[in-house]
Formats: sequence, C-alpha cells, structure tokens
Amino acid sequence: MMASSENGGRKVRKPSGRGAVLGLGLLSIISNLLLLTGPLFMLQVYDRVLASKSVPTLMALTGLVVGLYGFYSVVEIVRSRMATRYSVLAAARLTRPVFAQVVVSSASSRRGGEGDPIRDVETLRQFLAGAGPMALLDLPWVPIYLFIVFAFHPMLGWLAMAGAGVVTVLMIVNEWSSRGPSRDANAAANARQSQQADIAANAEAVLAMGMSETLANRWEAANTKMLMTQARAADRATVFSALTKGFRLLLQSAVLAMGAYLAIGGEISAGLMIAASIVTARALSPVEQAVTNWRGFVAARQARARLKTVLADAKGKPERVALPLPKASLAVSDLAISPLSDGPALVCGVSFGLKSGEAMGVLGTSGCGKSSLVRTLMGIWPARAGVVRLDGSELCHYDPDRLGMALGYLPQTVELFAGTVAQNIARFRNDGEFEDVLKAAQAAGVHELIASLPHGYDTPIGPQGAMLSAGQRQRIGLARALYGDPFLIILDEPNSNLDAAGDAACNAAIAGAKARGAIVIIVAHRPTAIVAVDTILFLQDGRQAAFGPKDAVLASITAQPASLDIARKARRK
Repeated sequence: MMASSENGGRKVRKPSGRGAVLGLGLLSIISNLLLLTGPLFMLQVYDRVLASKSVPTLMALTGLVVGLYGFYSVVEIVRSRMATRYSVLAAARLTRPVFAQVVVSSASSRRGGEGDPIRDVETLRQFLAGAGPMALLDLPWVPIYLFIVFAFHPMLGWLAMAGAGVVTVLMIVNEWSSRGPSRDANAAANARQSQQADIAANAEAVLAMGMSETLANRWEAANTKMLMTQARAADRATVFSALTKGFRLLLQSAVLAMGAYLAIGGEISAGLMIAASIVTARALSPVEQAVTNWRGFVAARQARARLKTVLADAKGKPERVALPLPKASLAVSDLAISPLSDGPALVCGVSFGLKSGEAMGVLGTSGCGKSSLVRTLMGIWPARAGVVRLDGSELCHYDPDRLGMALGYLPQTVELFAGTVAQNIARFRNDGEFEDVLKAAQAAGVHELIASLPHGYDTPIGPQGAMLSAGQRQRIGLARALYGDPFLIILDEPNSNLDAAGDAACNAAIAGAKARGAIVIIVAHRPTAIVAVDTILFLQDGRQAAFGPKDAVLASITAQPASLDIARKARRK
C-alpha cells in the first residue's frame, strides 16, 4: 500500500506501514501456533510412543517436529527482519518532517520542551526493531494458552489463571513505577547533551579563557546525574523483570506438581502433565518479555508523545498556492515582533516601503531590535502584529521553500556547512549550474579569493567553514546570499570582518544588485556598509525613530543629544 504526500507541488508516493503491521500480526499467529509443537510432541511421546513402544511412530513424530521447528526458525527470521524494516520505514517517514520542525523551532527561538526530537525518532526506531513489539504482539495469545491448559484439566487452568493474574499485577505496578524514572533519565540526558553542544560551539573561548576545568566539572556533574537516573530506571526495570521471571518458573513447577498429583489420581496422563507445564510457561512468556522490555516501551511511548507535539504545528499549516516570486516591492505596516507568542514585543511600530532597485540601511544602538526585524522580514520569526508584504501579498502566503529562491540572507554570524565552496554558494542545491555559482562569486567580488584556494571552488571548507578565516567566510556567505539573483537581499553586518578591499567588493555587490532591480537591506554599525543605500531606517529602544532619505535621516539623528557615532561618520563618508 502507498500513501501520497505533497513535495514542492509534486506528488510523491510513500510506502505505508499498515501492510507491515498486518504482516507482523500474521507471522505472530503462525509463530505462536508453531510453539505448540513442543507440548504436543511431549504429549504424543508420553501417551502414545511409550505406551506402544513403537519406534517408527517415534521416528515419524521426530521428523515432523524437526520440520516444524525448522519452519518456526524461518518464520522468526522473517518476523525479526520485517520488524527491523518496519522500524526503518517508521523512522524514515518521521525524519524529514521532524528535521524541518527542529530547524524552524531553533531558528524562531521557540524550541524547548523535554526532548531532542531527532533522538526521539531514534528511540522509537530502536524500540520497534527490538523484542518489545514482538512481546506485545504475543500478549493476545495468553488467554488462548490458558484455555488450552483449562482443556487439560480445570484445576490446572485455575492455577495457571491465578499465576497469570499475579504476573499481570506485577506488569501494572511496573508500568506505574517506571514512568517517573524514565522521564527523569530522559531529562538528564537532554541536559547533558545541551551542555556538551554549548561547550563544543564555544570551544575557542573555553580554551582561551581557561574555562576547561570548570566546565569539565559542570559537565561531569550533569553526566553523573544522567548515569544515576539511568541506573535508577534500570534497577527498577531489573527488579520487576527478575520477579516476573522467578514467578513464571515457580508457576511452571507448581503446574507440574499439580499435574503429577492429578496423574497419580488417574485424572490425567503423564503426557498431559508435562504438556500443561510447558504450555503454562509459554502462556506467561510474552508477559515476562513485555516486563523485561517495559523500560524501552515507556521511553518509546514518551518519545512518541513528544514527537506528536512537535509535528502538531506542521500538520496545522495549510497548503499554500504557488504565488509568483516577488519582483516589484516590499511594504511593512505597523510591524510588532516577538519570538514568543506570549512574550513582550522586542520591536514595534515599524512601517516602511521599498521598490525594486532601492537599498535601505538599518541603524540603531545595540539591542534596539535590528536583527529581530531582519528575522521577521525573512519569515523566520512571525509578526506579532502588523504585516509584511511582497508585491502586495503577505509574507506568510508564500511557500517558504519557494520564497527562499527569491531571498538572499547574510546573517550576522556567517554559518557555512561542511562541503565545498561551490556547494555552500549554491545552497547545496543539486539542480543548479556552475555558471550560477560563478556568477554569484563574481557579483560578490570573491572569485579571485576562491581561485587562490588549494582546490578552487572544490575546496572542502570543513565543519562550519573552519578552514576559512572569518573574512573569507563572510565573503563566501555574501556570494551565497547573491546566488540565483534573489529579489530581496538582507545583509546583517555584512562587513564586520572585512578589510578595505572586502568593503569595496561588498558595496560593489550592493550596487550591482540594485542595478538589476533587487531590494537590498543592510543592517550596519560601520559607516562603509551604507554607502550605497538610498534610505535609512533608524530604530531606537525597539521603535522606529526615523525613516527617509539617507542624508535627511542621518542629519536628523546626528542632531539628537544621544546621537549615534555611526551617523556622524556616515555623513562624512
């Protein structure tokens, strides 16, 4: 069976897991029927072969048992492999939407909660590929096995029923007591992972400022807490697993003893005595397996609940019409911005308009909301109030992936990825031409720099562009922003790591983008970054203080008592 999904306006067929579940259920039926081979063989040997002393009958029964157990092995192999394939299928169906939501929530600063969604997918996959689901599929056979024991003799059936009741109580208590330790273990693991990620991201500062020992102690404390909570959860699971196994063995012996008593009284045969003991043990085996794997079941259930929450936002988003890419104007009206729906507004009262071929500089003191404005103009943060329109259509009406083709963004902290220079400039697209990469590099004035690298455009730059200097990363990031001739280009501190030559190349790139009809917005502290702009938006304390032609706004803010030094320098430029 196949399920269809939309991907960029094109229908993609995905395999459904319903057939795999039905297949596993069918194989579980066959497997449990074949497990009756042992007790039936024992019954026939004791009641027929020993009584008749017939060697041919024994040989025939033995050959049949060999064949049945061989078939059982094949069924178990197929069932195990099918479970593994199903777990991979389930993880594959979750990976893309979960990854997309992780990226969105991380960029919008709204990520939180108890877990790591990517790791939750792996937790779910590992459980589905393990013995836990097999035990759950075998649980419905418990009453069938108990009915067979009842058929042997009611007293044996009632004894087995009482034992099954005790084991069920143990399973319920195990479920109740496992929730807290499992949740604590997951929270502790996430806290340790978060600390590790923070330290790795700031490794240079850690080494330079002698913070290694202090942070190592802090991480060790988090690691110890995680290990202790995991050990507590494992201890709890081990206790109930041992109790269940011990009671199952005791019950098997009790049924054997009861069967011997009944056999002495002539109420059942010796074969039924042995068969009842084996069937009783088999009846409780799925329960024992379920208890043994209960910790994984609880972890998988909690992971599934968290994933359901993560994916709820994605399911609630309506499909968007493929609007034409913008090419004429950008209009912002009464914009208010907050990264959290219930948090305070970081920026409010922003209104301006730009047309094709215009460039605007955004000035203001640190913390006034410049980067917050940029994130909202790019669609990363939603608008708390007001509206952003491109060619008259609201920003939220565009499909994000499609709109990304018309946007160019150079963040304040340039984020490159492991790969080649060409791959980073091309935004890792596989459908582009190298001529487009070359055109973007030349527009950014970085072609000569790239040509001087050991392998030119094919030079691997390492994780996060570690093989490049800060200035090189910024200039390649500018080329990436210009790739594909986007209509709206937003540059956040584009020359913070550039020398004079880099400044000149950046201004030439801005002029070239304006000449071909793009709208360019530059967030700046250095006056050289706004040489090519036509208008200035000045933010102060999270509000729009001025907007208009560059010279007029610079004159206005320079006249203020608390004027910006950047304004004075920019006027001199």
